[in-house]
Amino acid sequence: MIVLEGRELVLHHHEGETSYCVLTFTARDQVHLAQTTFFGESVFKKHNISAIGLTTKIDNWFINDEMDHFISKIKELSSKYEKIIAIGPSMGAYPAIKYSKFLNIHRILALAPKWTIDPNLIEAQDPAIKDHLLSGNMIDIFHRVYDDTKKGQCIEADDANGNVIICYDPYSNLDKYNVIKLKSLFSFHEVLFPHCGHIVLDQLYGSENLKNIVHSMSHDEMEVTCSVITKVRRNHKNRIIKSFEVGNERHPYYCFLMLKKFIQKKKSGYKDIISRQYIFSILMDRLIRKNLSSTSTVVELFFRNHWISSVAESKILPVSTEYKKDLFSIMDFHGARIEYSFIDEIITGNNYFFGSRDFCSKVYAKKIGDIIALVTYWDGQIFYLYFNNGKILLTNFSDRNDLLTLSLADKEQSTDESHVNHLVNNIYRIKTPHGYAMSSPGGGMIFHSQFELTWESFSLHPCIDQEAAITSFASEKADNHNNKIQKHSNENKEKKSGFLSRFIR
Repeated sequence: MIVLEGRELVLHHHEGETSYCVLTFTARDQVHLAQTTFFGESVFKKHNISAIGLTTKIDNWFINDEMDHFISKIKELSSKYEKIIAIGPSMGAYPAIKYSKFLNIHRILALAPKWTIDPNLIEAQDPAIKDHLLSGNMIDIFHRVYDDTKKGQCIEADDANGNVIICYDPYSNLDKYNVIKLKSLFSFHEVLFPHCGHIVLDQLYGSENLKNIVHSMSHDEMEVTCSVITKVRRNHKNRIIKSFEVGNERHPYYCFLMLKKFIQKKKSGYKDIISRQYIFSILMDRLIRKNLSSTSTVVELFFRNHWISSVAESKILPVSTEYKKDLFSIMDFHGARIEYSFIDEIITGNNYFFGSRDFCSKVYAKKIGDIIALVTYWDGQIFYLYFNNGKILLTNFSDRNDLLTLSLADKEQSTDESHVNHLVNNIYRIKTPHGYAMSSPGGGMIFHSQFELTWESFSLHPCIDQEAAITSFASEKADNHNNKIQKHSNENKEKKSGFLSRFIR
């Protein structure tokens, strides 16, 4: 419910059943919601927690001529509660700290706060921290938010009441040095969120998470609340994903162990992790580049089992551990498997571990004499890929001199110094008449690269033999289903061959 609306600010209030009240200040870039909701409202309503929310129609850092009036109104509304707890993410962290003593706030949770957005105050700081305080998105803030009405405004030593918990990423220089500056003004507790970036809230989201944090802030000692926040962070799906993004290239095996533990313990959000098929594809590629091909196979089997069992009748549906000896899937550096598009007559990267896009078939590497050719299958027939006038077409003949083939990547050719030599072992490049193929993160492909960087290369992965016998009732049902599909395909073979004829020369 809106209790006060001004030119720039909007004050909301929800009356719950708690003896304490949560006061929240909205983050930046949420102005479109200013008159609709406030930060945490849905959670507070769900759990009957009393709450006050201050939102802003423009990103003003809560520095304007209306603030005194609104802060007085907040003090009036909150006077009937035993305790006031304040939470401020990003831009909202500034007023949460700035007005904490005036509002007699019991606990403050500030997520990645800034000491000031006044460039003049920052320029006057010691050179050791000045450049860091001007880094990140500060130029954008100066341009879009700062004006003369905010001149000289900052958090000062006597603003905070001392009961502050600050969460931030120590690897973000802008946030880190703002915290260093605040430490020179007053003492507080801190909880580190390594590699999360500025949006600390990403690793705290969730109705139960916010409820537990608020409850601890109202009842527990500061150290206990810090432990609660740390536990939420460690078990959060977004922390797992961020850790994977940061560590998959250097430490793929440990990333796999982290993901495996998270999934096996069925932590909140584990199904979403499983559904992100690219995560496991990337891990397989990284392990191959680390000469850990057997571990790459373990990753594939683990993922297949958990993906299939999530939709199967049995809790664990075993998959074949037998592999085809002469056929390999081709994967790019971004974890995408290479496939052929019949519509576009081109090869692209597909980030789906299972299945293909419409009118696409998977592309494999197959040893043919002295070459490794790119092939695809349709109705049990093998087709070789070749380059023709900017398009990739199919042929039944393996003796053409314009086939797309693979060549072993020479370590000496890589000029990307960020990768150690062993990362390019057992890695290949796709040869074309114009150079080499390069796959982009979105799956697009160009064919004239000179192969300068590691991320332009490809890894090979053995293909599980889908026809191998699996001794389980569920797999027998799957085999019967596959037989029906094959029978149906044979019955329509002539028709599909006609469809393929336009790609064959």
